[in-house]
Amino acid sequence: MKKISFFAAVVLLANVVNGQSLDDVRKYVLLNQVKPAKEAVDKYLAVEKNAAKADGWYYKGFAYDMSSKDSSLGISQSNALKSEAFSALQKYFILDPKAPLSLNENNNILFDLYVGFSSELGVKSYTQKNYDLAFENFKKAVEVHDFITSKNLIGANKYKFSGIDTTLILYTAISANDAKKKDSAAVYYKKLAEINIADSQYVDVYQFLADYYKNKKDSANFSAILDKGKKLYPKNNDYWNALEIEQATDGALPPLLFDKYDALMVKHPDNYVLPYNYAVELYRFIYADSMKNVNSDAFKAKLPEILKKAIAIKSTSEANFLMANYLYNNSIDLSEDARKLHGPKPADLKKKKEIDAQSTTQLNEAIPYAEKVVSLYATLAKPKSSEKINYKQSLIILKNIYEVKKDVTKTAEYDKKSKEAL
Repeated sequence: MKKISFFAAVVLLANVVNGQSLDDVRKYVLLNQVKPAKEAVDKYLAVEKNAAKADGWYYKGFAYDMSSKDSSLGISQSNALKSEAFSALQKYFILDPKAPLSLNENNNILFDLYVGFSSELGVKSYTQKNYDLAFENFKKAVEVHDFITSKNLIGANKYKFSGIDTTLILYTAISANDAKKKDSAAVYYKKLAEINIADSQYVDVYQFLADYYKNKKDSANFSAILDKGKKLYPKNNDYWNALEIEQATDGALPPLLFDKYDALMVKHPDNYVLPYNYAVELYRFIYADSMKNVNSDAFKAKLPEILKKAIAIKSTSEANFLMANYLYNNSIDLSEDARKLHGPKPADLKKKKEIDAQSTTQLNEAIPYAEKVVSLYATLAKPKSSEKINYKQSLIILKNIYEVKKDVTKTAEYDKKSKEAL
């Protein structure tokens, strides 16, 4: 056996310790030999003194980005390799802020990572409905984008990113929301809201945040985003107002609930939804089981007053029917109250006569509202189920009223129409 000289042994030992040379790494990278390039750069950076130099980290970014493109890899594996590539490049820029290797190649690896995380892995994950993974990839693309813009880097053909990639931010927010990560989604939606973006495709940004802050009971941020939504998307005012009503009345019970509605109606005097919803709540309250033995006269007087305000703003089938239905039912209630007065005393007879008169008045007042429901129905090309129900019930109310009034002709007319109604 040949003896190895001491000098040769030292050289051999040095080669083992130093691992691959940077020239080997460059060679494999330039030849696009992916596996050897990755192995070579890992061995090179395993040496402490090499890891303290910038260039090795640049080539690690290059090699790992190439490795991530292997079609046999799953999305998570590709994401992990791209993430390591990005981390390596970040370290390269720390060790050598001038970053000549990246600049000389138009920062191609960084721009390629941006495309890889977003247009490739992010979109692929979302298409597969893997929303958690889609979010992770889009989020990483945002990080790469922000790193590139923070360094003011320019790509091939002098391409330069805008300050914020609105489409990417939107996709990141949407995927986070679909992954049931509301808090993470809010982070990215806020980025878009902060720049006051007003394109129609971004209205969901403000709707999400308004709903998010409402559920979080964050009144200050809710009011701020609501004001911004109203300003940027005035065509969606019905939505903003409905959300404001929900937020203001959330958890409030009568009669405090009614105070909330009164305050909102002062603030929004032309909003139909407010008085209509208010009237619905009053109706439910008046006829609730808990109110059977409670004097509800004040609330009964309030209901038609509120409904008249709603109808003055917008005369709808719903509002007119609610009014007709309430007046008709209240007439029956008053008639029943009068019937219970059996006393022969003049005071009792007088009271009975007054209540009967009130009942008749309520019955007569119900007629024009029920008739309005009928006339509105005739103008509808495709009536909704609720409008069909309101129409038929209004015909029945009119038939019953004229039956009480002993108008045989009108009773028969509305009886026939109600039976013919769908």
